[in-house]
Amino acid sequence: MDLLIVDDERRTRELLRDFVPWDAVGIDRVVTARNGLQALEIALEQKPDIILCDIRMPKLSGIEFASRYRESDPDCQLIFLSGFSDKEYLKSAIHLKAFSYIEKPVNLNEVRDVVESAIRLRREEQKRREEERMLQEGFDRSLPYLRQEMVRRLVSNPESPHVIPALKSKETFLLPIEGSFTVVVASLYWSPADLPEDPGITQQRILEAISSHERFQELKALAGFDSSDFLVLVISGDFRSAYRDGRATIEEIYSDLRRIAGPVIDLRIGIGEPASSYVGIPASYRLAAQACACQYYENGMKPVFSDALGNHAPVVTNWEEVRLMRDHLRKGHVDDAKRIVLEWTAYARKMKDLDIPRLKDTYFQFLIAVMETVIQLGLAEISEDTERRYMWKEIDRIPSLDALEEYVLSFLDVMAEPDEGDSGSGNGKMREIIRYIHAHFHEKGFTIRAIADHVQLSETYLCACFKKMTKQTIKEYIMDTRINKAKELLSDPKVKIVEVSMQVGISDSNYFTIFFKRKVGCTPSEYREKMMR
Repeated sequence: MDLLIVDDERRTRELLRDFVPWDAVGIDRVVTARNGLQALEIALEQKPDIILCDIRMPKLSGIEFASRYRESDPDCQLIFLSGFSDKEYLKSAIHLKAFSYIEKPVNLNEVRDVVESAIRLRREEQKRREEERMLQEGFDRSLPYLRQEMVRRLVSNPESPHVIPALKSKETFLLPIEGSFTVVVASLYWSPADLPEDPGITQQRILEAISSHERFQELKALAGFDSSDFLVLVISGDFRSAYRDGRATIEEIYSDLRRIAGPVIDLRIGIGEPASSYVGIPASYRLAAQACACQYYENGMKPVFSDALGNHAPVVTNWEEVRLMRDHLRKGHVDDAKRIVLEWTAYARKMKDLDIPRLKDTYFQFLIAVMETVIQLGLAEISEDTERRYMWKEIDRIPSLDALEEYVLSFLDVMAEPDEGDSGSGNGKMREIIRYIHAHFHEKGFTIRAIADHVQLSETYLCACFKKMTKQTIKEYIMDTRINKAKELLSDPKVKIVEVSMQVGISDSNYFTIFFKRKVGCTPSEYREKMMR
């Protein structure tokens, strides 16, 4: 605690500073001032907890000083000193919320007792403010999630008995109980290389930003992610596709959401038909989700309103086409397999299925056919189940039909015969793969999957591409890399065999001996002896 003593009499200042055991009552620092002007300068800079201040002083009285300082620090404890029992001064002290009033000549024991009481009060207030701050911070952190739960309730069961009582809390849930509502649904896609793969981290950041954003507060907008990880906004008001009906506001919302999401997130929105009451919010939500799904077929980035939905029909897997692709690949007719994908994309764009996971599954089945053929041809040796899960995760992150087609065609490119001029990007990716292998092959947990994740390729694609370009499987290349490093280390007699094993990424030295002998034809010890001759 810091104490400021203000008095124009030097003897009084020194008496109060030097003859009260301040450290015993909890005062850590004592500063003095000879008048109100000097006191104001010191107080504004040092922010004392308690001020012991004479009332009558030249240049600036104690009341005038305290009045000015109260503007910057309303919580400081004021104790006035005066030799005059003047009611007007007492009234001013009361108006300034002074803690106490001590008459001169001062009694040091009385001063000590009063300051000690002020310290207790100051500590109680500090504790109370800290508790309030922590409660507020906790509430602020939970507010986006409370609003998300309300959004989920509104789009699924707005007639729940808990909805109306909760909406009465205007500061928490913003939305009015009556009036019209517009629902906005946004899709978000990003690469794990740019943002954490766990969507919860990114979703938390976005919800917190929306919750504190001035525009969304003005619009009384609630935001939350639904069970399918789509961002849903419920906005108070009626917003439609014409500019006279609020389209400009929706476009501003879209711009704000894209800024909040950041440049590495592909964000597109759909807007539902406005609901005349909260009971109609689920229907508006479904239309908004369909309008958002339309964006999957669009190359442009603009809001889509539900009145522009048009015709759409389901797309389901054509197993005959999948079988035909598999036959083409087994025969090496890669161009015919590509033609199937291109024709399927044209068909999908015409049908405009708004069930995007169902659409993606049709392309996934083509990829399964590719993967099975790659394994049968010996271009890759991997677990089909593991690779299926990985490829589906990759497909699930793809934001558009064009990108989905490109992704599937990239797998087929690996199986095509290399062109004479095929060098640039493929060789660049291969150099990156080889650099990563040499930098990490010795680490614990090093796997082909780790390489695939680093270069952002499917494991199937990685293995097939590597064998196509090097005429060697990636597993064989890693084994050769370890053997070459082991030979280098074995040339130094000071390095123990077990140390060599650890430095090439094999923790079991017995397995290392077997592994080395199978590849080199002799044990590590025998190889070292040959090198030393």
